[in-house]
Amino acid sequence: MILNSFAKKRHIITFSIGTLLLFLCACGIKKQNNEVPIKDEGHSKIIFLTYILSEAPSGERSMSFVSQKIVDGQIKNNSSYAIKNGSEGDLICSQFDNQSKLIGRSLIKNPLKKTVESLTPSRSLESTSFKLQKTKFSTRIALKSKTKTITISNFSTSEKLISTKITLE
Repeated sequence: MILNSFAKKRHIITFSIGTLLLFLCACGIKKQNNEVPIKDEGHSKIIFLTYILSEAPSGERSMSFVSQKIVDGQIKNNSSYAIKNGSEGDLICSQFDNQSKLIGRSLIKNPLKKTVESLTPSRSLESTSFKLQKTKFSTRIALKSKTKTITISNFSTSEKLISTKITLE
């Protein structure tokens, strides 16, 4: 009789555990897919352009193209580089398609103005700005898929400094 009672308890425990597992599996948390599909126009590209910029004492600027490199990737938006935040000396980079239609613009902060921070004898930081006459600089731009030409111009005067034809590598 004791053995029979033990067998009943064992069956009840086994049945209870089995039922509990069945309910847990049946009522399990279902993962919902809340992802929004990203519209892919092909692969996002970044173009790195290197130029030499010089400024004559009269204030006239000239540029020459050095190199380009196109890589896969995406640039995060940076509101401080919005066109509306431009100032004297900054440059505008414009992208055009094969029919010379504007398809994108971005701001390049003045490459001739360099700021250097240094430590003073009193152990505080001091910022010093330098105005260069000539500099070599690189800029990175989110390359639009239809871009054929990139033009760099002065922000304040909209004077075109250089146009670069884009060649896919």
